[in-house]
Amino acid sequence: MKQIHHSRFYLMTLATSRNLSFALLFGLLSQLLAAQNNPELDLQQLHMITYQHTYSKHYQSWSVQYREFKKESKKFQIPITLSFGTTNINSDFLADKNIKDVDTYALGMGFDGYEYLGSGFYFNLGIGVSPGWETVERITSEKSTKFLIGGNINTGLLYVPFPDFGLMIGGKITGKLSNSRVLNRAVGFAIEAGINF
Repeated sequence: MKQIHHSRFYLMTLATSRNLSFALLFGLLSQLLAAQNNPELDLQQLHMITYQHTYSKHYQSWSVQYREFKKESKKFQIPITLSFGTTNINSDFLADKNIKDVDTYALGMGFDGYEYLGSGFYFNLGIGVSPGWETVERITSEKSTKFLIGGNINTGLLYVPFPDFGLMIGGKITGKLSNSRVLNRAVGFAIEAGINF
């Protein structure tokens, strides 16, 4: 009965994570379309919807993010950033820890600071928290699920060639700490791309 309970819980969390990601994407894309048709939109605000892929020694992760801040401001700005993503840990690293599989999903919220450097480039420094859940399946035992809480910090550059509407790219160095039973600290490099409006 215990194994059935964990399997059902795993399927529920997986379905919930997918629903949350679809809801986030739908909501953000709706905002984008509404903003383009809104004559009262504050043209000084830069809105961004991005996809970020992070590479580290023991894992890769992806996330969808939304943020907004004032365009081309010389002052250091700290807007709120919202994100949702998942992490895939390397199989060799898991095997060394006697783990068959692990699934990690997290919601992210925090403050990403930006300073305009000129010619479309922004310096970025951010800090945030990432509550979520982690399902671990060990080789010798059943699955177990744990609530995750973690913190992260990042710094890098963002390039926005078309400030009114267009594509943008960025790169950053990231670091994170969490109460994960599998990987509780890591440093990585992230590539980001998306749409600004």
